[in-house]
Amino acid sequence: MIVPDDKTIPTETADSPTESASRRQAVGVMGAAVAAGMAATIPALGAPAQTSALGETPLRVPAPPPIQVPRGDLVNVLEYEAQARLVLGPAQAAPILGSDRTVTDRITLRPRMNIPTRDLDLTSTLFGDEHFTPIIVGPIADQKRFHPDGEVAMARGASAAKAAMVVSSDSSLPLAAIAQAATTPLWLQVYANGPKVKDMLAEAAAAKAKAVIVTVNAGTSASGPATPASAKIDWAAIDAVVKGTSLPVIVKGVTSPQDAKEAAARGAKGVVVSNYRGGNAAALTGTLLLIAPVVQAVGGQIAVLADGSFRRGTDIVKALSFGAKGVLIGRPVMWGLAAYGADGVQGVVEMLQTELARYMCMCGRPSLAAVDPSLVRVHAPLSAMKSKHV
Repeated sequence: MIVPDDKTIPTETADSPTESASRRQAVGVMGAAVAAGMAATIPALGAPAQTSALGETPLRVPAPPPIQVPRGDLVNVLEYEAQARLVLGPAQAAPILGSDRTVTDRITLRPRMNIPTRDLDLTSTLFGDEHFTPIIVGPIADQKRFHPDGEVAMARGASAAKAAMVVSSDSSLPLAAIAQAATTPLWLQVYANGPKVKDMLAEAAAAKAKAVIVTVNAGTSASGPATPASAKIDWAAIDAVVKGTSLPVIVKGVTSPQDAKEAAARGAKGVVVSNYRGGNAAALTGTLLLIAPVVQAVGGQIAVLADGSFRRGTDIVKALSFGAKGVLIGRPVMWGLAAYGADGVQGVVEMLQTELARYMCMCGRPSLAAVDPSLVRVHAPLSAMKSKHV
């Protein structure tokens, strides 16, 4: 006799020989019993084998070791971090891992519909050069720690993605060699109180660098001790750099409107809003909310850029909405370099460029000039919101 799944058939039990159960219920009971038996015999993946009461060792399925995936399989920038850790190991990768998104995640975008964006334009003019997008590869010291080709591979990857690159004064390769590998603008980063600033400025001119970034409020090198956050900027050192080169000078490490105005008054052509303090004390607090006051203070006299935990295209849109003319990307491109070389650098930058384009379209902004503060909304910290309901 064929009984439909939802019909009942009589079953016999000790208490009631005529109780009914559906075929589906019966199959479910049998399935549960089989699963329980298998669970008792086969441990979870990676679990240690256990010996049964009869002394038999059950089947053990070993957990597969992690393997590096093809770059094309990655779908967002954050996945590059895991690949870099896999290649380098936890200890070697430690200096380029991590980020803080406490501020970033408090800011949301306001999408706009029915606005034509087919003629999307992401080009940005900075210090006399036209850039494909306002995304710039930032300075990281001694890149051969993370890839055998170091800054040369970084320059190749950045150039393939049509992005400018900032070379650290503590680079593992000569600036001239890096310049030969680059087809996009190169900037040189120096420390305000560095012992070889004059020599490096001459080297930058010889390599046809397009700008000089002076890092303030930091140790004399990336591996040196960090300077306290309360330290004052050595403006005499800034004056020396401005007078020592014909290249545009950009002051990196500005966090207050007063310092931005002072930098402009002393001849700087731009500032980077950044709370990097040198040594191993990379900034832990986001800088997004520091951008707008700085932009307002300089009143368009100089360009304002920013760095600090940019991991998605939405992060960059937010910085541009507060008035930044460009952003510097540091750790993510190092993840790409460590895991995939120049190809990984290109992948990270192009992924951010694509996301920037996508979200500008979703927000109805067809050009950088159309991005303004009305695009973003800043939410209160979670702690503040909780206190209101107490």
